[in-house]
Amino acid sequence: MIVRGVYDAFARRDNGAPFAAYALDIEMDFRHGGFDAPSLYHGHDGVRTAFRNWLGPFRDFEFHPGETKDYGDHVLVTVDEHGIGRASGVAVDRRHYALWKLRGRKIVSLCVFLDQAEALKAVGLEQ
Repeated sequence: MIVRGVYDAFARRDNGAPFAAYALDIEMDFRHGGFDAPSLYHGHDGVRTAFRNWLGPFRDFEFHPGETKDYGDHVLVTVDEHGIGRASGVAVDRRHYALWKLRGRKIVSLCVFLDQAEALKAVGLEQ
């Protein structure tokens, strides 16, 4: 599965491999993810900026993907995050719901939600 391969690459610390799966015009939307930084990014350069903004405050950060559900051209992944603050040393643990959209064999968007019901609603589904 394409999306699972992206998470596997993150786990290996292979930051370049996911770009083979991303469409050139990919959009990453973190507006529903509880971030203070800018939250809408476009293209490969936008992906790089998004992850710098997201991961920069941490000296260590891990994604632990769990349940994965396929909804046609969308894939919803339940993801547990764990990070250690770079300056504070404080551990941060939370869960988010990553809604990936594919076109053919390329990822065209990622939308991060803190609420699973919101993620399902975004694809026209209810819990």
